[in-house]
Amino acid sequence: MEIHEVKRAYERTLLRKANVVGVMTGYKIKEGEKTDDLSIICMVEKKVSEEKLKKQDVVPPIIKDAMTDIIEVGRFRALQIDKKARHRPCPMGTSGGHYLVTAGTNGELLRDKRAGKICIGTNNHVGANSNNAQIGDPYLQPAPYDGGTVQNDTIGHLLRFVPIVFAFELSDCIAARFWSGLYNVPARAFGRRTRLQPVVAELEYNLVDAAMIEVDMNDVLPSIVDIGVPKGIRQAVLRMAVQKSGRTTCHTVDGEISGLDATVGPINYGGRFAYFKDQIVISNEGFSAGGDSGSLVLDMEGYAVGKLFAGNEEQNTTIANPIQTYLDLLDAELYLG
Repeated sequence: MEIHEVKRAYERTLLRKANVVGVMTGYKIKEGEKTDDLSIICMVEKKVSEEKLKKQDVVPPIIKDAMTDIIEVGRFRALQIDKKARHRPCPMGTSGGHYLVTAGTNGELLRDKRAGKICIGTNNHVGANSNNAQIGDPYLQPAPYDGGTVQNDTIGHLLRFVPIVFAFELSDCIAARFWSGLYNVPARAFGRRTRLQPVVAELEYNLVDAAMIEVDMNDVLPSIVDIGVPKGIRQAVLRMAVQKSGRTTCHTVDGEISGLDATVGPINYGGRFAYFKDQIVISNEGFSAGGDSGSLVLDMEGYAVGKLFAGNEEQNTTIANPIQTYLDLLDAELYLG
């Protein structure tokens, strides 16, 4: 019998022995050195001398002409991480945010093309407080809502963001300001409280909700919790199955791209509204929720396809920027470790 067949035939018997927590095939280790002898290896919680074991719990040195070996590995447990806690170094898919926001997600690591700096990639509304931040502002991990403070939890500083154009904002047009000011003179003269204000009436569409946070490489990890290091980027296609790892709903794997080239709006940013075009629409219940903004959306092979920034939990819909547009407008590239 081949050693793999022997291992499969006897693994249940070996797993019943006291202390054994795993069985595998590998190279036998002798006097601390790995040999070229392929063996059936029993992983044990703790090595115990034969004298302290019952006869039925001793691993035989040979099974059906296959050598055995024993290695101590301790007790296995599911590797879990509290995404809302402080981590240094910090993996992606965890809580983070500008010091004046509530909470969002550290999506992935980026490399700044201009100066080669390593950055956390997230949304403007997570890392730049929806245009209200200053370059260099503190970015916290965990986010303020999860207990992060500037004094103890600053992991980086805002390096760059793509401004969001909000609909019906006050216009900076000089002519419009002049004429509205002129028409307000009679109102003031007659003690009226009403004033004219120039606003931008023509809709202007956004392409991304994006920001990047400069960090020290020693404080971060390129791996995304429950997913690993992204393998690269791909273009989204209809019916593509996608996943993400975010602060709130953690690792979700049941997303499906149901729309491309989507124009959406108005999207509510706390009383300010913005419109977007050329977006990706992801369907399926529970794929995202508040606090997942900033998550990287990947296909099931681990290639990035989009940047999650908005959604409607009641209608099970998530909106994401196309990954290439997101990277181009930030002038960055995905850091692959």
